[in-house]
Amino acid sequence: MLDETDLRILSLLQQNAKLTIKELAEALHLTTSPVFERIKRLEKEGYINNYVALVNPEKVGRGQVVFCNVSMPVYTTENIETFEKIVRQMPQVMECYHLAGMVDYQLKVLVRDIKEYDSFLKTFAEIPMVKVHSSVVVLHDVKYSTEIPL
Repeated sequence: MLDETDLRILSLLQQNAKLTIKELAEALHLTTSPVFERIKRLEKEGYINNYVALVNPEKVGRGQVVFCNVSMPVYTTENIETFEKIVRQMPQVMECYHLAGMVDYQLKVLVRDIKEYDSFLKTFAEIPMVKVHSSVVVLHDVKYSTEIPL
């Protein structure tokens, strides 16, 4: 069970994972030892999975976002497992969600431009158990956040 201090630690780290234990302790009006112990517990219990740097996709030439909706005409456990294994190995796919509804999967794909997405689709079309239902090209971000409301 998380208390208010745990939630505050998680919130602060989501805003800036580079905060030191000392900086966190000052913000929480605590000493460093209990803050350190709480962070270690939050990591051990799986509340904190990882610490990462969020890279600007445009700065590294991956500024075009496309949402690709995929259907699986033959919906079997074997096809699901095979498809998910293939998708996990595709570096352009940043996120993939298994859905209930009109389409079976939605992928968030980052590419340089539409030409590269066209190439991605041609490779994707070779996966025998799926068909691309639709693609939605993102014009610009309205909101982007990695911070989970606590």
